[in-house]
Amino acid sequence: MIRNYFKTAYRSLTRNKGFTLINILGLSLGISFSAMLFIYVKSEVSYDSFHSKSDKLFRVITTDKSNPESTRQYGVTVPPFGPALKSTFPEVSEFVRLHRFIGQLVLDINGVNFNERNWFCADSNFFNVFDFVFISGDKLTALQEPHSVVLTKSTAQRYFSDNDPIGKIIEIKSFGTVKVTGVIKDLPVNSHLQFDMIFSDILNNDGWKKYLNSWRNFGAYTYVVLNERKSISKIESAMPEFTKKFQGPDSEFLETRFQPIQDIHLYSDTIEEGAEETHGRLSYVYIFSSMAAFLLVIAAINYINLTTSKAGSRAKEIGVRKVAGAYKFQLVSQFLTETLVITFISLIISIGMMDMAFPYFNTITGKDFDINLNTLNEHLPLSLLITIIIAVLAGSYPAFYLARLKPISSLRAQPFYTKRSLDFRTALVVVQFSLSIVLIVSTIVIGNQLSFIQTKDIGFDKEQLMIIDINSGNVRKQFQTIKNELASIPGVKSVAVSSRVPGEWKNIREVFVRSADGSSGAPDSLESYFMGFDEDMLRTYKLDLEAGNYFSGNTQLDSGNVVLNEAIVKSLNLKNPIGSVLTISTGERPWAVKVIGVVRDFNFQSLHQKIAPMIIGYQSNPLQSIDYFTLKISNGEQAVIKAVTTVYSKFDPESPIEYHFLDQQLNSFYVEEKKAGMIFQLGGVLSIVVACLGLLGLANYQIERRTKELGIRKVLGASGTNLFMLVSSSFLRQVTIAFVLACPVAYYVMNQWLNAFQYRITLSAGIFLLAGGLVLLLALATVSFRSITAARVSPVDSLKNE
Repeated sequence: MIRNYFKTAYRSLTRNKGFTLINILGLSLGISFSAMLFIYVKSEVSYDSFHSKSDKLFRVITTDKSNPESTRQYGVTVPPFGPALKSTFPEVSEFVRLHRFIGQLVLDINGVNFNERNWFCADSNFFNVFDFVFISGDKLTALQEPHSVVLTKSTAQRYFSDNDPIGKIIEIKSFGTVKVTGVIKDLPVNSHLQFDMIFSDILNNDGWKKYLNSWRNFGAYTYVVLNERKSISKIESAMPEFTKKFQGPDSEFLETRFQPIQDIHLYSDTIEEGAEETHGRLSYVYIFSSMAAFLLVIAAINYINLTTSKAGSRAKEIGVRKVAGAYKFQLVSQFLTETLVITFISLIISIGMMDMAFPYFNTITGKDFDINLNTLNEHLPLSLLITIIIAVLAGSYPAFYLARLKPISSLRAQPFYTKRSLDFRTALVVVQFSLSIVLIVSTIVIGNQLSFIQTKDIGFDKEQLMIIDINSGNVRKQFQTIKNELASIPGVKSVAVSSRVPGEWKNIREVFVRSADGSSGAPDSLESYFMGFDEDMLRTYKLDLEAGNYFSGNTQLDSGNVVLNEAIVKSLNLKNPIGSVLTISTGERPWAVKVIGVVRDFNFQSLHQKIAPMIIGYQSNPLQSIDYFTLKISNGEQAVIKAVTTVYSKFDPESPIEYHFLDQQLNSFYVEEKKAGMIFQLGGVLSIVVACLGLLGLANYQIERRTKELGIRKVLGASGTNLFMLVSSSFLRQVTIAFVLACPVAYYVMNQWLNAFQYRITLSAGIFLLAGGLVLLLALATVSFRSITAARVSPVDSLKNE
């Protein structure tokens, strides 16, 4: 019986090659892209789940409530917090702390210098808590001895080629020598911790020991493992008493919570200073899951519409089978078998499509997905599940619809297209194009927002700004000499130094400030960002001075002066800011400063954030030393970079130069949005392609069914245009209805997405009209060829062939 089902399915599908090809192509596109999106989503939700203790592993989060208007969460704690938890609560089985107390390390390996920023210093039990796979070395003892280091595989190859690195010595300029005690596999991409090397204690001086016992200095990334996950509620309820005991008066403004490690990647948007470099977005998980489901639905709708529209050609077959004694169950099984054959052929083709598409998809997402013998077993179950789902969705209705046809009507060739069945297919087409319009509107909105980000006036000129990190005290001491030599290089227009730069990727110093004259309405204390600029920053960045003066370059005169941005002037309610005296407090000795100027607000953070209050001190300020050179350069970058490298290396021969261009750094703030935009583009294109494939098939079968009618109309004098409009009108009406239904959904989804930006575009009607018009034109183009062909056929041939 089953053999006959497959034999009949083969005959039916090969007899209708065009119908079969359209269905297979539509299903293949739907399965392949949906599977890729679901694989991406699976990766996003599986972060850190590979650790054997992941269900009992938590990160300690500190909440600062000192400012009621701006409660802030941090992924760091004080260093003694972990040991105190372990000794106080028997429910805590172990803790581990990570530190990264300076940025760049300069490594000397066999006389060759390397820069290394991607590292941590960890407690000795790190590899007992986190399950990173060792290639060589013992995970239990690798970090037991001070001045030990474990490398990832790619780092070991970069430093030692194919030689065995175990036991090799690395000279670190800041800390002395360390010994390689282990090599681990490169970290999984779904780990929130990403590093190239991890050290045991490399500091053992009195200052380090004092820091490790300080309840006031935050800086430790602390993780705890519980005996049982459920005991976390008991520990959290005891935190107020615990912090009061150990942190004293500070505990009034501090709150501690514990974040499950598997939540870090998707639920840390509001957490600052965590060990992770990037976050995922839960909203994108929902969006991409929905997009994958949309494509599956669109592909399934195609199959349902095409199969039911083809019912007329199979009516007599069904009638004969029923007269011969076939049961409804057998007919249903037959048609479901045909669906399974088509979907499994589509599955095989979709695997090939995924293999070709993954390199491009990986470029978009930053992942490393691949189809090979090793990963096929990992990806195949998901693809197989999607295939079965789409087979059931797409095959059930046509199977029961066709099996329900009455044998007498079928054998007499009586019309069986009821208004109800036609309305159902119309509704499916409307749903199909509604989903496509939502995706296209989303693509346009995201593209417009990204374009807005690129072109918005952010308050300074970001083009051709070369930023050089200062990683040496010797360079800081001689910065003026270096600055002069850099400025003399052909192609360098200006040079400035600063402690931080607009578009900063490191932490910006924060201070508390108040107006010394007690201005009416001014807050007692305002939290503000602080940067140190020299006298050339205004010209180099083309910042606009709104009032007063800028720094003169006289260190003695400028060291007590500051320049404010407009945001802090407004927040402090300074009616006449020039000449005002402010008191800056950082928890240390208060610093009284005089305001000499006001600059126009500029976006020193991403456009996700509103411009915050900013105090600009002179480069010689007591709060923060200089950390960057900024060079405004002209064309001929490579020649300039080569000359700059030569100058810098003369003053800091031990540290390889670190530089980047500011516009590229600013673009990195919007990586997730760019990924989403490209995925939406791809999804929008595919959804339209699949929908138009279905529309092409429907138009073809509708014309076949109305061939005689078209011939008669032509005999009666209908023009080719009349016949084209007759065939096309129903489809255009369906697309119009889809547009009306899709607009509110698209507006809601995109408005929610845009709310993540403090500076955003407006959702104008033009965006929706553009998307609707595009879909309308594509639908018209899809049916036009077949409609025009039908309209041009001789009426004699139409009546003869009918």
